[in-house]
Amino acid sequence: MDDASVSVWLDRLKAGDRAAVQPLWERYFDRLVRLAKGRLATRLRRAADEEDVALSAFDSFCRAADAGRFPRLDDRDDLWAVLVCLTERKANALADREGALKRGGGAVRGDSVFA
Repeated sequence: MDDASVSVWLDRLKAGDRAAVQPLWERYFDRLVRLAKGRLATRLRRAADEEDVALSAFDSFCRAADAGRFPRLDDRDDLWAVLVCLTERKANALADREGALKRGGGAVRGDSVFA
């Protein structure tokens, strides 16, 4: 897969070709998982893990691309910047949710209180 193929897939995706999602998924999903893993603390992986974050980020990208929200998405560098931004935001949102005061401010452990 060369860089030109990413541009072609992006053009096809922007034109409404849903089949273009699959090669983009295959090329970028593992990289997104590694990125998310680096952003999540081990304690946060109980409710959701890096694959959940990467999946959510890629899904958000696909929905936004389908809605035409990325008019300047032209090449692999543009795509990677968008995917990194979405993945980091999803990881941060997960950390915020898990650390919220209503969940014990991050002090609650996954261990049962009945153990």
